[in-house]
Amino acid sequence: MALAVAGAAHAYPPGPNTAERPGLRTKNTRLVGHLPLSGFNGDVWFHRDTVYVGGWGRTADHCPVHGVRAVDVTDPTAPRLISRFARFEGTTSEDVWVGEVSTPSFEGDIAVVGIQMCDTSLSAMQSHETFRGLVIYDVTNPLRPQLLSRLSSGDGTHGVHELSAVQREDGRVLVVMSTPRTYEITNGRVGDVRIIDITNPERPDELADWDVRRDAPAAVRESAQRGRPFDELLAHSAWTFDGGRKLFASHWDAGMVFLDISRPRQPRYLSRTSYRVGDEGNAHSGWFSADETLFVQNDEAFLPSRTFPRPSRQKEWGYQRFFDLTEPRRPRRLSTFTTENTVAGVDGRIPRDGFYAVHNAVLLRNIEYASWYSDGVRIVDISTPKDPREIGYFIPPAQADREGFIVAPDGNRFLTMMWGVTVGDDPDLVYATDMNSGLWIFRVLTP
Repeated sequence: MALAVAGAAHAYPPGPNTAERPGLRTKNTRLVGHLPLSGFNGDVWFHRDTVYVGGWGRTADHCPVHGVRAVDVTDPTAPRLISRFARFEGTTSEDVWVGEVSTPSFEGDIAVVGIQMCDTSLSAMQSHETFRGLVIYDVTNPLRPQLLSRLSSGDGTHGVHELSAVQREDGRVLVVMSTPRTYEITNGRVGDVRIIDITNPERPDELADWDVRRDAPAAVRESAQRGRPFDELLAHSAWTFDGGRKLFASHWDAGMVFLDISRPRQPRYLSRTSYRVGDEGNAHSGWFSADETLFVQNDEAFLPSRTFPRPSRQKEWGYQRFFDLTEPRRPRRLSTFTTENTVAGVDGRIPRDGFYAVHNAVLLRNIEYASWYSDGVRIVDISTPKDPREIGYFIPPAQADREGFIVAPDGNRFLTMMWGVTVGDDPDLVYATDMNSGLWIFRVLTP
């Protein structure tokens, strides 16, 4: 199937509003506000006029420990930092979910945060000193977040990479989360996907763990592992759908795995998206349309010069795949989408002055908002899922990483690095995080 390419010349035509700020590139978008936040910045979440920004880190030497930063966006032209929380020495807090819950044990707003170690060396992971796992905060008053509980992912593990939460119709509040490489570290005793009951957020209860290498049907296990190193089948993220009765887990080179968790203690395999033997894979994250029939999968594949732990088989940067999920047992591939810089241009070359892989995405109405690292945020019309069409973009000015860690394959140190994207109550107002330069707020204009 041919790739849907939004141009292929590795250049951006002049867009409206390009004179608003030096280095800013836009098309059918307009800058509204910006809050500089020192790197590294992680994912972003909107709840009740507050935006929550996670923090990232890598290795013991590049671990700034920002925790989660709460930003008041009541006036989106003047975002204001109001609090910080989930700061644990030696860790990252890159993924955060915030929402209202109502149970016999708690009424209000909670934030669930994944805590993961920066230093993932064997000696560091075996230490008992650094907490890693799930933390839950009461953020009913975002000015004064209160720690409710924490749940360790276990000594010897990296911690929680990505997560999501949901309150189901039966009243239960569940967190589903990924703890990458747990399956390898524990020799198969514990899977990379965890299901936690936080109906009482002061007493989180782990209900089940799951892993494609252990718990999927035998034929699926064999197929997923064919031609692939065992450690490339880790779980990267997990998210619920169908009102919390199902989840999808991005199991990296095994593809996106869909599970029935109507009985949370007994996850049941439904299906997966798969790659051809020899493809890089790297299923990173995904998102559903509002009616949960269209699914977008984001593949975070990097070029050979910047991959870990081994050279990449990918010949282009990671892009998106769209699937019809009307029947969760049978995902049906519809199309793909790339940007100008993701695949080779008319000159046959792929740019190496940044990182042009997709990272995260959200779908709202018939529009997709995708954070695409050095390609900024892309706005895509998905009203015809077999033919996704880019209608705009927002690319903040490049900025050097103060830690000196992020360097493009060609040695360039001045990069745009858009990590996360979300939309609030106003569907045309978008909030996005750049790893180096902070929180950006922009409006999508009618094309």
